[in-house]
This record gives sequence, C-alpha cells and structure tokens, in this order.
Amino acid sequence: MRLLSQVRRCLIVGATLGLLMPQVSFAVERNQVPPIRDVALQHGGILRGEVLSAQGQNASGQTISLATTSEVVANVVVGTDGKFAIAGLRPGVYSVAVGETQSVLRLWSETAAPPSATHELLLVDQQEQVVRGGGFGYMPQWNHPIVVSGLLLTAGVIGGVIGYNVRDSSPAS
Repeated sequence: MRLLSQVRRCLIVGATLGLLMPQVSFAVERNQVPPIRDVALQHGGILRGEVLSAQGQNASGQTISLATTSEVVANVVVGTDGKFAIAGLRPGVYSVAVGETQSVLRLWSETAAPPSATHELLLVDQQEQVVRGGGFGYMPQWNHPIVVSGLLLTAGVIGGVIGYNVRDSSPAS
C-alpha cells in the first residue's frame, strides 16, 4: 500500500513538472524550410522584380540566379535602378538566389494566380546574418532526449523523496 502511494505521488509530481515546462520550447526551430512565395508572371512569362540591399538601397549590379531542381534557368544582372526582368518562364516551382539570400518561388500564369500572389518580386540581399533579440545566451534544447530523460529522472527522485518523507495516514495493517 505504501509503495502504491509513493508511485502515485511520483506520477503527480512528474505531471505537475510537465505542465510547468514551457510547451513552446518543444517546437523544432532549426533547419526550417523557408515559405514558398507565390508570384504571378506577367504576359509572356515575364518575372519582374526589385532587389534591395539590407539597408534598403537599390542593389544594382547583383546577379540573380533562377533555377529549377535540375538546372539553372536564368542568370540576370540587376539594373542601376535595382529592377530586373526575366522573360520566357513557365509556371512552376523555382529557387531564386541573390547574394547569400535564397527563396523558393511558385510562379503562376497571370490567369491562374491566386489572389495572394504578388505581381512583382521583392528580394532583399542580406550579406550578413541578421540577429534579432539578444536572448539570454545559451538556452538548452528542451527536446533533446538527454534533457528530457534528466528532467523525468529528477521528477521521479523528487517524487520519491516526497513520498518517503510523507507518512501515510492509513493505519498499518
């Protein structure tokens, strides 16, 4: 009877600790796939757009590379006004790269494009990595198996100590 009471207390402590842990920290944050951007091609399969630097200036002279999964479709140099145009494209999924910035595009014909599709592509060439928010330095990866096992073991030990130190109120048989 005493063992059953201790196990019950351990389970309660473990469940309580599990509820107290922030659930958002279990989300996968690394290696996320960038969202696919929908772009409507203009008449004749023309993709028009603009390239800006990280500071918001025209990024003239940059080379834009447009590719499918199997081959590079076009390499275009951005004009002095920061604008570019690539002609002769067909609808489909493409990757576009300018500098170190890469995006995935889903190109649509002008008649089949969804309402959310843009008619001109805006690319921002970010040479350096942008870091937002300093945070608190190193934060543990909560979904790592060793961390989760350690937390469960700690909860079990705490529950065992509590159960050992709390006396049963039931009479001894």
